[in-house]
Order: sequence, then C-alpha cells, then structure tokens
Amino acid sequence: MKKFNRDIMDILESVVIALVAVMIIFTLVCRIYIVDGPSMNSTLTHGDRLLVSQLFYTPKQGDIVCFVAENHQQKVLVKRVIAVAGQTVDITRDYKVTVDGKVLDEPYIDPHRDHCFDMDHAAGCTHPSGLNLPYTVQEGEVFVMGDNRDNSTDSRQLGAVEEKYMLGKMLIRIWPNTGVVK
Repeated sequence: MKKFNRDIMDILESVVIALVAVMIIFTLVCRIYIVDGPSMNSTLTHGDRLLVSQLFYTPKQGDIVCFVAENHQQKVLVKRVIAVAGQTVDITRDYKVTVDGKVLDEPYIDPHRDHCFDMDHAAGCTHPSGLNLPYTVQEGEVFVMGDNRDNSTDSRQLGAVEEKYMLGKMLIRIWPNTGVVK
C-alpha cells in the first residue's frame, strides 16, 4: 500500500510541476490567440489558432501581430505591421500602400479577391476615416493593416497602435493548419 501511495504522490507531483511550467511559459513566453473574422484572409482565416510571443519583441515592418484595440471594445485584433516609428504611410488613388514613398510589395494580398485593386469596383473599399494621409508613425506606435484590405478594421480607422497595446508577434499557426506564415 505504501508503494501505491508513493506512486500516486509521484504522479501528482509530476502533474503539478508540468502545470506550473505550462503556466509560466504561457504567461511569460507565449500565448495562443484566435483569429476572429476575415480581415487577414487569405493569409489567415477565421478560427486559426496562433502562437504569439512578446518576449524581447520589437515590431518590424511585415510582422503579423496581435494587439488590444483600446478604442474597439478591448478586442484582440490580428494585423500586419505596415510601418514603424519614423516611417510615412500613404495610400495612392489606386489603393496601393506606400511607405516612405515606395509602393509596398505585398504578395500576401490576393488581387483576384480584393476588389480594392479594381478601380471599377472600388466603391466598397475601406477608406481611411479620421486619419489624415500621408501619416508619419510616431515613436512608440505602429501602423497596421489587415491583408483583406476591403474588409479590415485597422489603422485606417483606429489610427496608429501604441506599442504598449501589442501582445506580440505571431510565431506560427498551430491549428487547424500548422506552420509558419509569411
């Protein structure tokens, strides 16, 4: 009976240590967030689970990030960093995004899906509202946009996102399709 009790205690001790380790990892190193909505289609889709880390993270142009939208019901949003502090963002008349006067190369945007690239059908595109363009990103901010430009609430409406609201950079998609996303 003593051996049985010792075995049970060893199992319980192992489970407690594992739970504490998982809690520490998910508190300090990384977290899981779920994509909510179509704003990152076709790079990410509604319901994708993302492993996100803020440990030693400094936002860089092109990163996919999660942040809390303070002025959007405290919801966690997933977007792509378009510009960082000191860079100037503009949107041309034909809906191309420029940073520091250069049109961004955005292979992640599907030109067959996004009607913002078709001037004959651009009436439903998301235009900047409450944001004067060109906009120079201030220190401690990032300018973010969804990959699905005609269906995304991003810096065009919310303004630049303060870095203090950043939850981190997406490392990998963990479900339903696992892997690194560009």
